[in-house]
Parts: sequence; C-alpha cells; structure tokens
Amino acid sequence: MTQLSTITGEFNAPDMEAAFQADRLPESQRHARLLFLLSAILNALFLFSDWRFAGTPHFWIAVPARTAVVLWSLVCLSLSRHMVNFRAVERICFAWQLVTAIGVAFLVSSRSDIAIFVLVMLPLIFYLVVPTSFRGNVGGGLGCAGLLLVGYLAPAPFAPTAPGMIMAVLILHCGMCMAIARTNRLQRKEWTASQMAQTARTALAANSETLERMFLSVPIPLLVTRPDGSVVRFNDAAVRTFGAYGDLSSVPLLSEEGAGPPSGCGTNLRDRIAAGQEVDNLECRIVSGDGAVHDVLLASRPIVIGGEDCILSSIVDITARKEAERHLAHLAMTDALTGLANRSHFMAMLTQASAATSRSGGQMAVVLIDVDEFKRINDSAGHDAGDALLCAVAERLRDAVRPGDLVARMGGDEFAVLLTRLRIASDLDAILARMTEQLHQPLSHGTRDIDCRVSMGVALFPEHAGNMADLMKHADIALYEAKNGGRGRACLFEPGLLVRWQRDARMLERARDALVHAPPAPWYQPKVDLSTNRVIGFEALLRCVRPNGSIIMPGEIAAAFEHSELGRVITERMLAQVLADCRMWQDQGLDFGHVAINVPGVELHDGSFPDRLLDALEATGVPPNRIELEVTESVFLGRNAEVVERSLHRLSAAGVSIALDDFGTGYASLSHLKQFPIDIIKIDQCFVRDLETDPDDAAIVRTVLNLAYSLGIRTVAEGVENVRQLDYLRAGGCHFGQGFHFGAAAPASQVPEMLGLSPSAKAVRPA
Repeated sequence: MTQLSTITGEFNAPDMEAAFQADRLPESQRHARLLFLLSAILNALFLFSDWRFAGTPHFWIAVPARTAVVLWSLVCLSLSRHMVNFRAVERICFAWQLVTAIGVAFLVSSRSDIAIFVLVMLPLIFYLVVPTSFRGNVGGGLGCAGLLLVGYLAPAPFAPTAPGMIMAVLILHCGMCMAIARTNRLQRKEWTASQMAQTARTALAANSETLERMFLSVPIPLLVTRPDGSVVRFNDAAVRTFGAYGDLSSVPLLSEEGAGPPSGCGTNLRDRIAAGQEVDNLECRIVSGDGAVHDVLLASRPIVIGGEDCILSSIVDITARKEAERHLAHLAMTDALTGLANRSHFMAMLTQASAATSRSGGQMAVVLIDVDEFKRINDSAGHDAGDALLCAVAERLRDAVRPGDLVARMGGDEFAVLLTRLRIASDLDAILARMTEQLHQPLSHGTRDIDCRVSMGVALFPEHAGNMADLMKHADIALYEAKNGGRGRACLFEPGLLVRWQRDARMLERARDALVHAPPAPWYQPKVDLSTNRVIGFEALLRCVRPNGSIIMPGEIAAAFEHSELGRVITERMLAQVLADCRMWQDQGLDFGHVAINVPGVELHDGSFPDRLLDALEATGVPPNRIELEVTESVFLGRNAEVVERSLHRLSAAGVSIALDDFGTGYASLSHLKQFPIDIIKIDQCFVRDLETDPDDAAIVRTVLNLAYSLGIRTVAEGVENVRQLDYLRAGGCHFGQGFHFGAAAPASQVPEMLGLSPSAKAVRPA
C-alpha cells in the first residue's frame, strides 16, 4: 500500500510525489496565473482605497507598498509562461509570496481594522491557494505571518494586543498545518485511486481477448442467457454438457433425490435460470446431453451485456463429491468388517421404528446377541478365524430374519436385531428358532471346524419398556441372564430379571466398595475328623470388615465371585493371604492340616490359573497338600468344561486336593465324579440342617454318603450345629464335619487356639 507522510500528507516516495505533481502541473499552472492576475486586480482596487490615508504619514507607506504588490503580481504573471515544471511553479510562487508579504507588512503597520483582517487572511491564502508543496505552503504562510506581525506590532507605541495577536496567529497556523496535511492526503489518495482505476481499465482493455479465452476454456459450464431463457453466450464446458448449441430447453432439473424438480424450481434448467433471481449454490441434479445424471451446484447473477439485461449462470459438477459424501455416510452407518449396520445406525432406526410402532400399534422386539467364548476362539484359532466367525454370524442373521428387519453389529462380538411388525408371540418364536438353528451350526475355517454358539436376550416394545433406553437395557439384562444360565440359549425379558439384575448390580457395587474400604480377608472355620474329634484343617471363608467393625458376608457380594474382574481380584487377594497365613503357621511349628478355599468359575475357566497357583505355593514355601480347592458343580457345565478338567487334573497331580462343594444342589451329573479328580464331596448344609426332622433330607444325606463310600471319596458335612446331627453323620460313615457345633469362622490370629480345642470342649491335639 502507498505510504503517505503523517506530517505533510505527501508521498514518502520522492518518485511518487514527483509523478503526482507532474500529473497536477496544468492545474497548478492555471491556479498560479489566476492567483497573480487576481492579486494585481484586487490590489489595484485596494490602491484607490488607500487614498483615505492621504494627509497622514501612513499614506506614503501604503501607496508605494500597494503599487509594488500590483507591479510584482504583473511581473509574476508575465513570467508564468516559463513555468514548464512544478519546480518552476514553486520558484515563481515563492518570489510572489515574498514580495507580497513584505509589501503587505508595510500596509498593516496602520493598525486599522482592515489591517487585522489582512493579518489573518493573507497567510490563509498562502496556505490554501498558492499551488506549491507542503513546505512551500507552510513556509510561505509562516513567513508571511511573521512579516505581518512585525509590520503590525513594530511601530511605537507597542500594541497592548500583541500577546493575544501572537497566540491567535500560532493557533491559526497550527490548525492550518493540520488542514493542509489532510487536504494533501485526500488529494493524493484520490489521485492514487484514479491511477489504480486507470491501470485496471487499461489492463482490462488490453486483456479482453485473454478474458474471452478464459471464459471459453473454464472447465465449469458458464451460460449467459436472456430472461426468456435463450442463450447469449456459452463456453466449451457448456457445449460438452448441454449440446452443440447450449440449448437449455431439454435439460431436466431433478431434486436431490432425483424424483422431480426441487422446491421453487421449474421443470427444466432454463425455467430456473429464467426466473431472474440470484441463486447461490443451489444443489440439484440435471440430466446432461448424454443422458447421464449429474449432481450440480447452480449459481446465477443478473448482469448487463451491451445494454441488455442478462443472467450469468455457473453450473459446477459435484457428482464425485456427492458420491464421496454418500460413501462416507454409508461408512459412518456401516460396520466395516461385516457390512451390517453399526450401533449409530441401529439406534437411529430403533427410534424411528418405535415412533412408527406407537402410531400403528403392534409390537417390535430388540434381540441382543453375544457370541459365546469369542475370546477363546480368537486366542486359540487366531484373529482371522474370529473375523470369519463374525462374518458368518452376520450372514446367518441376514438369512434368518425377515425382509425389512434390521441386523447390526454393535461392537466386538455383540450383534443386535430389530424385529418390527410382530403381530403375535409365535412370530417372535419362529424367528428366534430360525436364528438359533442357523447360528449354532459349526463354521468351517481352513482345516478346522469352529464351534459357533450364541446367547440372545430379547425385549419387547412396548410390553417390556416404553422408551428406547429401557428397551435396550432390558434386552441386555435378558442377555446377561442367558449367558449366566448356561449360554447358547435365548432369554426373554421378564420383570423378575430386572429385580435380580438390580440385586446383582448392588452386590457388585458393594464388592467394589469393599475392595477399597473393607479389603477381603480370610477367616478360618475348623474341619473336624468325626471319628477322632481332631481338627484336621480349616476352610477359609471370606470376610470384609468395615472400619466400624461391621462385617460384609460372602452372600452380600455373591455376584462378584463370577464377575470377570472382581472375582479374580477377590480370589487373588484371598489366596495371597491364605498362603501368607499358612507360611506363618508353618514357621510357628503348628500342624494346621490343610486349608480349603473356594475358587470361582471365572478362575477355573482361565487356563493359566494352575500355573499361577503353583507358582504362588512355591514362592511362599507352602506344600501343595496344604491347600484344598473347593469348586461348585456349575464349573463343570458349559463350553469351558475341558479347560476346567485340564486345570483340575494339573492341580491334583501336583498334590492339591479337589473338593466338590454344595453337592446335590447344582446341575452336575454322576459322570462328573468319574471325569474330574474329585477327592472330597461336601454335603450342603441345606440337607444337614433338617435331616433330623425331614426324612427326604436324611435319605439324600444317606445316599450321598453311600455313593461316596462306593467311589472311595471322602465326605464333609457342612452346617453341623448339634450333637444329634453329629451322631447321624458319624453313624452314616461321614468322614469330616464343619459347622457352629465345632466352631465359627475366626481370624487367623485365633487359629492356634482353635487347634487346641475339640468339639466336646476337651483339649485335643491335631493328628
């Protein structure tokens, strides 16, 4: 940008200032000649007015001074023909200013009223009228003012108004300096703008042919049309799009969906352009001359060409961009691996379907599907097998559902199906049956067959939930129940499941809080040999002691034991403390027999558990025969039974005893006693509690004792609380007893004392 001086208002660049002055030279010459002529005429008129001083001493000063000004103005006028450049104009004007200022200085010595007027006006003329540079205007004005002040104030006596006159002149000249600088600045800005405009006009005129070629070669179709739609001009791109003559009459204009013209548009492109309205980036679709449909951006502006009102329109082909947008939208709503809808798409469609179902009535269902043991398949067969399994599940789900039902992959190994238009319950049953039949077929991958089983949770709208959040939650609860109930099955939501889920959720929350504020610790309940009344070992029972002394019992956090994270953390802490206590008792020389500890299925389903336990035993120096693992019958069920079998055989071979806990209350079959290395059967306390009064319980206990005797398996009776129960068990051949009759669970510090007590309150020594 051109820089102007903040003080003078002139160009900082000397060449720019010289160009400006040269451009203004004719005007400056005219102003100088006019100034000299007017000065001669006006001062000649003033010469006649000076006769009023006749008879006074001032008369002989005024007449010569005025005559000198008139004559000098005429001389400068005659010299003006030599003003061939701006410097010459300045020199002649400087000379005129000097003589005029000296002459007028003599005139104002009269101190008349008109002298004061001249004292003010003449410097202003030098500032504003004399066509010179800033320094010429300011210098002439200041010099003139100085001479006039001297002429006005010099004659004696000294004028009393001198200080005020001097201050007034200073103020006037400060203002004039600012005014002349501003005027200079405005003049030069105007000149600069005119030069730029002239340059632009010259460039435009010189490049009209270039612009024409650019118009023709622009790859975007450009059309200049009259209001009636007839074409005035078009470029090559328009010819390629609309035909050899750029005819718009046969170019259909489609909506974004391609079903018809967009709102406010005519039936063809000509009608839309002929409307005469400004259009900014209107997205629509057109059919080109070759019959292809194009997505375009239409923009039009009214223009005037040769005095005729026309419309300039540009049509940008955005077909590739729209295809990319549609592709990205598809990717955003589609699972990349399976090609199914993703979670976002599923939830959006679920909201739409719920609104439609609410309006039309009927029911719809959400089915959440989880691939059982997917992590194990990934780990054992590889991620490529896992991906193949997910793709197979997706394909089988598509085949199993009806047209119009939505199948989605929610993430990981979880899928969802949205079933709409359900009239009766049998519709849902038939679909679930097809899904189960197809999904449970083995998958061939490479040289191996992969077992495919899924668990499904189902919730109905609006029967089970009135909003989508609750519907998904209830389907998830049903899926949770299906997986906990043995997997490989479908479970329909019912209110009781929500109650149990909320109960389990409270247990999990209580367990998390206990891990922080009441860490789990083992308390030990003695196990007694019923034939000798000697303490032969202990069972480590979990207790969580709060800071206030209250105790969280295992039943209060039962759901945490089978939780994938909490169950492992609790078990690891219990095992670590049990082994530490065993080591302490060994170091004290106590023969505590063995310690039984409950191990949840979440640990036994992990193939690394045996190694971790045996490594911990070796690290603490506790012999394996000091530890007894109590497992429930449920760990033998499900697809991980082979992992459990390998783990138990490994531990049994190392010397760890295996006890089957709560025998008779679960789902185990008698074949499990043969298949798994069971050393001890624990008779659940629910049978022992009422064996005195309930013949059925007594028969069950007697049957279990006979079975164990036949198989050579030792037995432990839980919940022994009185002598009559003890006598019945001893008579039936039960080996060991455990319960309040022998002693309640107590901290490790009380174990030495318990080793010295017998059930009959007599001191007995451990065997």
